[in-house]
Amino acid sequence: MNTTAEAVSIEESLHALCAAIVADKETNAARAQAEAFLADQEGVALYREVMNLGRSLHKLEHSGETPSPEDVARFEELRKKSDAHEGITQFNEAQDHLQSIANMVNGYVTKTLQNGAIPTEEEMLASHGGCCGGGGGGCGCG
Repeated sequence: MNTTAEAVSIEESLHALCAAIVADKETNAARAQAEAFLADQEGVALYREVMNLGRSLHKLEHSGETPSPEDVARFEELRKKSDAHEGITQFNEAQDHLQSIANMVNGYVTKTLQNGAIPTEEEMLASHGGCCGGGGGGCGCG
């Protein structure tokens, strides 16, 4: 059972981790990229349209229905437009970076709770498909 002193120590360590994340230049740049994109109304509208249509097409396929050729063509057109939009590309890169940090932190904490010990780098690589969640960049191994 955690004593009050142990709980305070864990909380202090979490605050130190959060302070390190807040101080990280790459993380700040990623957050700024994401926030800049969210201020671009046209870019956000395009992003939402692609995501919504993609989700609709996925639901159709998942339910055994075939999407209409028009819907598929519209999705491909929107996807190409989205892929060419610099703000969307930067937003996706920023989201990937931020998610890789969340995955890394969660992975270390989960392994620590499971094993009762601080995981080694090898254990983390083995449990995440070789690189911080299998995604590559953002964790120093891409």
